[in-house]
Amino acid sequence: MMAATTTLPKITRTTPLATPVPPSIQRSNTMYGAYPPRELSSSMSLVRIPPRVNPLAPPPPRKRIQDHWETVEQHWHNDQRRILMQQREHQRYHSAWAKAFYGAPAEKEQYRKHFRDVLKQQMADQDLGKSLAFKEKCLESTQSIAYDNDCRQKDLDAFIKKHNYLQNFRDGNKDMMEKKWQESRTNRFLEQRIDRERLRYNPINWSCSLK
Repeated sequence: MMAATTTLPKITRTTPLATPVPPSIQRSNTMYGAYPPRELSSSMSLVRIPPRVNPLAPPPPRKRIQDHWETVEQHWHNDQRRILMQQREHQRYHSAWAKAFYGAPAEKEQYRKHFRDVLKQQMADQDLGKSLAFKEKCLESTQSIAYDNDCRQKDLDAFIKKHNYLQNFRDGNKDMMEKKWQESRTNRFLEQRIDRERLRYNPINWSCSLK
């Protein structure tokens, strides 16, 4: 018999997060990318990258007919496009690394300024994260204290209710016992009085109640 497997729920785009991300952190995430950012231009950025071609639907005026199912030209076009894009990214990053150490003073200052801004943003995000964590802990503490006070009040009410119930039960037993004792005394007094009345007419104590 196969064991039942459990799967975790899928996270969709509509699934709300446990803690919402502040807008400042969302804006600062764009600064944490690899250096240099895409806004910095390079010689390869001037090269025109051709658009991607769908091999199954070649652009006009070419038409795909039933006798020609080969898509060699379309795949070659997409492969050349991929190589150009890789070359552009390679040159953009590696040229930026060289400028930071061997470039002009303005380029070095731009490199340093970028990382100073990133460091400042990281410090601001860290302070904001600590502030949010502190507020969450304060809220959690407040809720815990309120829950503890509620539990103490419920326990006190339950104790008072139980104490009153037991006290009423004790008082009821006491009243019942006192009534029983009073009835016993009354019955014994009546029996003794009846025996005394009988002794007046018959000296023999038939019930043996009198000594």
